[in-house]
Amino acid sequence: MAEITITPIANVGDSIERIEREIEARKSDSTLALKGALLWGWHVVALLAYLRLQPHREEFDAWVQDYLEHGEPGLDAERDARWENRQRLSSFELIDLMSEVDLPILKPEFYQGWQDRTSRCQTLRRKVAAVIGTSLNAMQRENLLLLLAGYHRLTRLPAEVRLDPSAVWQSFPALLDLLEILIGKTASDLSHFSTGVEKCRSALKKA
Repeated sequence: MAEITITPIANVGDSIERIEREIEARKSDSTLALKGALLWGWHVVALLAYLRLQPHREEFDAWVQDYLEHGEPGLDAERDARWENRQRLSSFELIDLMSEVDLPILKPEFYQGWQDRTSRCQTLRRKVAAVIGTSLNAMQRENLLLLLAGYHRLTRLPAEVRLDPSAVWQSFPALLDLLEILIGKTASDLSHFSTGVEKCRSALKKA
């Protein structure tokens, strides 16, 4: 079979549909459906954040630009098998960057430069807010951190997991809110994804 190309846009659409299917599956298995919904939800966050920030790459410092490189699209076993999280912005780092300017720093060691870390963080948060159009308040951030913790426990850590699925599901609308924020109101090439997010909201209400 010949090589095919999967664009970030196509990838977003597919993963949003998968979120909806996982939410609908909640009726039969709340915990495993939560795993799938979180997996695909945070996948969409990573894609949308890249699509929104990458066009503004040159506006950021060089060390931030490294996270927003186009990269080589072709699959390379030698290179891609060695891929590590530090080669892109993690969801945790993204939440930190999208937080309101005066909220406490989540990951001080992430921020580089000649300024103190607080000033560096606040400068970057202002730049990100200027691109995205808004910031995350304390309540939004708290809910997203719970959802990120659930994602890590269910999909990234090999140890036994004990949690209350209903408590995590209760915060799930915050992840859909984040998707809407990243889709944006003026990003015409992404705006059609709002329909898919609304379908996820409807499925969540019915589940």
